Amino acid sequence: YKARDPRNIVDMERMMKAVERQGNDANACNADDFGDIIIDPRGSTFDKAHMPGAINIPYRTIVTDDDTLKFRPKEELEALFKEAGVDINTNRNIMLTCGSGVSVCHLWVALAECGRDNADKTFVYDGSWAEWGAEEATPKV
Repeated sequence: YKARDPRNIVDMERMMKAVERQGNDANACNADDFGDIIIDPRGSTFDKAHMPGAINIPYRTIVTDDDTLKFRPKEELEALFKEAGVDINTNRNIMLTCGSGVSVCHLWVALAECGRDNADKTFVYDGSWAEWGAEEATPKV
């Protein structure tokens, strides 16, 4: 498959730049004057290893308990992002990643449901952890 309009898709090289701007402090990505925000929705595998500076907002927290295909109400999603230190209206780039490039799309929709309309500042790393974790040269926490 080849994306027809990949303007919001980033590769490993671009994610490496985002991580380098983060430093190794997970709280640094919440500072107003810092670089890109990286969000990863993986569940328990996030704790085993992840990109430096990534914020974990587990997929299960953005969907309802009884239907994993149904998003939580907008107010609950907004509270989840706020609790994680993510300002959905920021002008900073928000970089989305996950395990294999699937649940990252749910994060995109959750951000849109909350009113993030800055499509030029929201990106999906489709290689995700499957690519990042397999590459020896990529930093991991």
